Amino acid sequence: MKRILLADDHPVVRTGLRSILSQEAGWAIVGEAADAEQLEQLLAAQDCELVITDLSMPWGPRPDGVRMIAGLRRDYPHTRLLVVTSFGNLEVLRAVAKLGVEGILEKTSALTALRDAVGTILAGGRYFSPDLVQRLKPPRRRNGGLSARESEVVRLLAHGLSVKDIADIHRRTVSTISRQKGAAIKRLGLKNDYELMDYAKSVGLSPSGS
Repeated sequence: MKRILLADDHPVVRTGLRSILSQEAGWAIVGEAADAEQLEQLLAAQDCELVITDLSMPWGPRPDGVRMIAGLRRDYPHTRLLVVTSFGNLEVLRAVAKLGVEGILEKTSALTALRDAVGTILAGGRYFSPDLVQRLKPPRRRNGGLSARESEVVRLLAHGLSVKDIADIHRRTVSTISRQKGAAIKRLGLKNDYELMDYAKSVGLSPSGS
């Protein structure tokens, strides 16, 4: 029996994933988490072959996003990771892919794609949709966009977290986060927070755009 953990901050999504995957013979959902801290607690207590996790779960006490994936790769190198997300920012998704996850699947994908992804990964392979593979290729030249770290700060701001909230979660100083926010505004040629949030929506960093 292949054991699977689910992590997503939306209960409806977890219920849907459980319903679909539990129908497959040989697969068992052995735990569910709503944020990065709960996922780490489950992994410490429960062996599993695969973690299926959202990327953006910003309301927990520990970092989500790229830092969460990096921690999982470091602490559980033999556990396979499938990121299932509606998050659309390519800089962050490229950073996640470089960490060595076994797959990234968009939440808009067909149910058959989810089953194919899980089956492929549990069999030792990797699964990225052909469209996503093309979009994740590094651009030939930088176009003034944000780095993955700057994108993470903007994403959390767009979700309603304050600079202090982000500093606390990521264990950085308020001045560091403020500096990264200011650098992002300057790099993008923007004038204020409103324009920064509009940018976040346009590139898939905000809740409505991700």
